[in-house]
Amino acid sequence: MAKDRKFEFAPLPLVNDIQEEPNQPEEVIAGAPTKVTFDCDYILMENMKDYGYWEGLTQKDIILESLKLYFQDKEIRPRPDKIRNRTKVGRKPKSLAD
Repeated sequence: MAKDRKFEFAPLPLVNDIQEEPNQPEEVIAGAPTKVTFDCDYILMENMKDYGYWEGLTQKDIILESLKLYFQDKEIRPRPDKIRNRTKVGRKPKSLAD
C-alpha cells in the first residue's frame, strides 16, 4: 500500500553550490516578467512545438534560451533616456483599468 512506501528526498542545492552561467550581463533589471506577442512563421512555430514535445520543454523555455544565445556575443547599448522613458501606448493593464 501507499502508506508503507518510504520516499527519500534529495537535499536542495546550497546557494554556494549553484554555478552562475558565464557571459551573463552584469546589469540585470529585476522586475515582473513582460508578456510579449509577435507574429512568427508557421514552420518556425511548428518546429518549436515539435522540439519542445520531444525534449520536454515549453515554448517559453525555448524562446528564452534562444534569446540568451542570440545576445550572448552581442554588444548591447542602452537606449537614450528620452526614448526609454517615453509614455507607453496601448491598453492599460487590467489592474489599472478599474
